[in-house]
Amino acid sequence: DKIWIWMLDWSTLYQDINAPQTMDSVEDEGEYYDHDDELPTSITADLRMDPGAVDDTSFSPVLEAGPPASSHDKLRAYEAKRRGAYESKLMSSSLYWQAFRTLMHDSLLETQKAESLLRGWTHASETYGAAMRCVGAFSVDERGAPVTDERKRKKILDQLYTTHGGSDGSSRAQSDALLAIAEEETCGSIIDRLSDSAMSISENYHGVAKFLSLDILPELSSLLNHLKSEIVFVEKLGDSILKELESAEQVVCKSWDSYNSTVMAAAANDEIPNLADAEEEEKEPLDVWVAEMRYRMAVAFLSSVWEKCSTELSKLFLSMKDTECTRRSQLKDFMIKATEMQDELWQRLPSSIETIQKELNEWPMDRNRVENDVQASIRERAQAIQIEEAEHKKPSDVADTNPELSSVNDREGNFELSSPLVSDLLRKAKVVEKRGAMMMSGWKSALVIFTKDSFLQVFELPANCKLQPGSAPEVAFQNLIPPIVVPSMDGVKSGVKFPSSRYWFDNLVPAESFSLRNCEVSLKEGKDRGQFEIVETSTSSGASKMFTNTTKRKLTFRTAGYEDAMNFVNTLNQSKAKK
Repeated sequence: DKIWIWMLDWSTLYQDINAPQTMDSVEDEGEYYDHDDELPTSITADLRMDPGAVDDTSFSPVLEAGPPASSHDKLRAYEAKRRGAYESKLMSSSLYWQAFRTLMHDSLLETQKAESLLRGWTHASETYGAAMRCVGAFSVDERGAPVTDERKRKKILDQLYTTHGGSDGSSRAQSDALLAIAEEETCGSIIDRLSDSAMSISENYHGVAKFLSLDILPELSSLLNHLKSEIVFVEKLGDSILKELESAEQVVCKSWDSYNSTVMAAAANDEIPNLADAEEEEKEPLDVWVAEMRYRMAVAFLSSVWEKCSTELSKLFLSMKDTECTRRSQLKDFMIKATEMQDELWQRLPSSIETIQKELNEWPMDRNRVENDVQASIRERAQAIQIEEAEHKKPSDVADTNPELSSVNDREGNFELSSPLVSDLLRKAKVVEKRGAMMMSGWKSALVIFTKDSFLQVFELPANCKLQPGSAPEVAFQNLIPPIVVPSMDGVKSGVKFPSSRYWFDNLVPAESFSLRNCEVSLKEGKDRGQFEIVETSTSSGASKMFTNTTKRKLTFRTAGYEDAMNFVNTLNQSKAKK
């Protein structure tokens, strides 16, 4: 639930939205998860492992929540529960981001209105009545000249009210509900009343125009330009963060699909072909652990992405909130100066100006009041957007695209997904050094994983990893995890592209994979004590069939000592004998 504390006190805002926030079993929104049968909250918690939980011979599974069930059934229930929770979170985040965008665009609209009003007021001071009526209606061109032609006036107003940004960044006309909300807010209503006052002005003179053009408009134009650049930056960053969250969720879904397909294929492919039968087509061995490992890590990475993105969104909102407070304060000062000058110079100003001045002076600008106004505005806009989107939702948007996740026990899926190194599909893990069959091949550090399906997976450790044979497998596995980069203010400013083209699981793909059913494992003696060799024999494929029926692949491993190598070789051979 830490990922929900961003932008504002979202827990307060969410109370007015019908969309669910967490899993069904969680009632307290501020509750932290301390047990294994709960959703992960961060990559650190998910991948941190107790050194005492792993020994040299076996790994004990930790996913033992609820009644007995297979690993696949548990993960299937977990994915169904996780997907429901995260889809709700992603939908709510997208909804409130759209509401925040409308607030930013309405802030820009308010400032544009104010600038249009005062710029047109300057010109109308010299052209009198007819021009001031156009100014009061906000029908002025880019030069500040009033527009009296009805078709041109309609075009300008259409452009003014289509600056609202949708969830996809496109421009569209605001709905009637959002327009009504903007008009009912204090700032918008005061600006509208000022325009009514301008409509009643029939005379003016050069002093008003000079004051407005020299003292007000330059600062107001500077404020508007700054606000435009801030909104462009904020929208780019916010959209990137939401896209990153959606991308991370898609990765988890793809990892689940891959794992589920692998489990189904493995269940239908229990028979392993005999190498002696050359005419029978060889079926590719399937290792369920690799697919499960990638799914578990995808869930862990999704949790970390949520946590980091929430931090960036919080920074983003605080920055824009300060900008909005400053904008409103400056806009208030500009309007006060303009109305005071109007009152001083125009003795026959309509009586409504006194009411407007009183409202401006009494308009509270303390930070808490402004923040409460912003919070209430976002809540109201979010509800209006939710109703509008529900009315336009297509039946295809709610179609069930993952039927395998239906009809599962929700209680079985309510647990924390732990590290792949404690999976019940894994038998042994060890840090060794490996060397290829070529004469000039050198020793490289590697993490070898012996799985329940009689596969030996070899992960090549990064060059900067200073681990030696016999080091803890947990530490080695941590070195395979790449750093997580999410959209940030500094990243967007420096032009970093999001999402990154580099996949997060690049280092989690085994460099070598051996099916022990087709391998000979032997211990070396003499000067090579502490080393063992694996030779895999497989049926030739492609052009090599013309020369030989089988091909061999060899890899040499070096452990911390002779006994260590002998124990590992015995473990591998015993498993092969059982098969």
